[in-house]
Amino acid sequence: MVSAVEEKLSARVRGDFQTPVELARLVWDTVDVSGVDLIIEPTFGAGSFLLSIPENCTAEVLGWEIDEFHYFSATENLKNQRRKARLIKGDVFAATASDIQLTPDASVLVIGNPPWVTNAEQGSLGESNAGKKHNLKNLPGFAALTGKANFDVSEAIILRFVSFLQGRCHRAQFALLGKFTVLRNLLQFLARHPNIGDFEYQRIDSALYFGAAVDSGLIRFTIGNPRRSGGMCSIYQGINGQQVGQVGFIEGQLIYDVESYRQTSFRENDGLNHYSWRQGIKHDVSKIMELVEEPTGLRNGLGERVEVEEEVLYQLYKSSDIFHGRKSRYVLPVFQRDLQDTLEDLPERYPKLYAYLSKHKDLFAARKSSIYKNRPLFTLFGIGNYTHATYKVALAGFYDEPVFRLLKPEPRPVALDDTSYMLAIDDYEDAVYLLALLRLNCTREFIKSISHAGDKRRFTKETLNKILIPPVHQCPPEVLTILINSWESIGSFPHSVESQLRDWLYEYKKTHVGLLPSL
Repeated sequence: MVSAVEEKLSARVRGDFQTPVELARLVWDTVDVSGVDLIIEPTFGAGSFLLSIPENCTAEVLGWEIDEFHYFSATENLKNQRRKARLIKGDVFAATASDIQLTPDASVLVIGNPPWVTNAEQGSLGESNAGKKHNLKNLPGFAALTGKANFDVSEAIILRFVSFLQGRCHRAQFALLGKFTVLRNLLQFLARHPNIGDFEYQRIDSALYFGAAVDSGLIRFTIGNPRRSGGMCSIYQGINGQQVGQVGFIEGQLIYDVESYRQTSFRENDGLNHYSWRQGIKHDVSKIMELVEEPTGLRNGLGERVEVEEEVLYQLYKSSDIFHGRKSRYVLPVFQRDLQDTLEDLPERYPKLYAYLSKHKDLFAARKSSIYKNRPLFTLFGIGNYTHATYKVALAGFYDEPVFRLLKPEPRPVALDDTSYMLAIDDYEDAVYLLALLRLNCTREFIKSISHAGDKRRFTKETLNKILIPPVHQCPPEVLTILINSWESIGSFPHSVESQLRDWLYEYKKTHVGLLPSL
């Protein structure tokens, strides 16, 4: 007998989120079933979609299901429906185009809720009752466009059926529940094809329906004479809800808020990089490296008293400190000059620190990340000349809103953790200038338009490096003077100077790149 724990694990391996019947009915309400000749459900599970097919639909049904219990439950329930159906017990990845009998004038609907799991998650959880894993490179047609080592199983299934149907029928509608990340990849793979379009993403409350905290929704698109071709997808709040935005490709880049991007694209640098964003320090031994300062001295995360040289201590800012405007809560020993530093002279430079680190050398040796292999035992990453710069204009990476802060020595130097990003600089006026440009509303809206709120790290170095930041010496002197004086007197920038900055940036972009739409 299979235990409840084993059943739960097996379901998780398959990404098995069974669709409530009420949600299946909502999906059916979005679909025009008139004239549909064939309904395909690649993984029909317990049969929620098949059992709620509209009564006026006369189409034949074709489906696959690998789970024995789900298969027999669904087929037994379907016996009461007078509908021609061919339901196959087996792995949908074993399906071939020849399994789908079509005529050139056929109208097809692919509907359902494919597994919400990646192949990497399958591998980490085990493959019992999950079906054979497949690399997208081995799939026919469009799936061969990807070379990803990790992919969503639902993504692979959808691409597989796109390749089966493309060019073999008059029209094919796709209406499938899935994660936003799947939609993102589908747009990337399919948007270039003029015969594929009408992309929609109708967001659902996944916590309500599936108990899952993930951005998910109904993914819809059409093969064959779409009304709207190209890489644009309308976003709706709820199934059959109000349109709240649009995502799509503009000049090869996926934009997450098309309207906002069109208004703020003058903030994109188009390769005109004058400053480089850096990530904070990575060490992976927080209990040893992140020290709390108490009246009686330093204490580590193990509760031990710590004695090290004062000159190695930096004030550490974590993402949460930056985002919430807090003071630093920890100090961090920064003893490495850069990534080329062999640390051979560490015992001579900082004997107290070396004795402390050596006491805990086993914890350093046990660090799991492969980046530490073949490196000196106490190696840190995210270290360079920028680490030792006087000022840091910092951003927290783990939050949906971009909050920039200017950090300076008080009195110790400042360091960031590896969940944060920074522009590091030694000149105070330069640092204030950078902060002012980054705090502009147009800057904030621009980077939000090219990033996804559902990603673990919404604002990465890649995203931040797309911001246009002209060299400080090109800023109009009168504007720079106002910025410095305002920051020193009130700790913010007046609206009037923000408007001046925005206008100057717009003209700068026109001069260095070309014509732009009017503001």
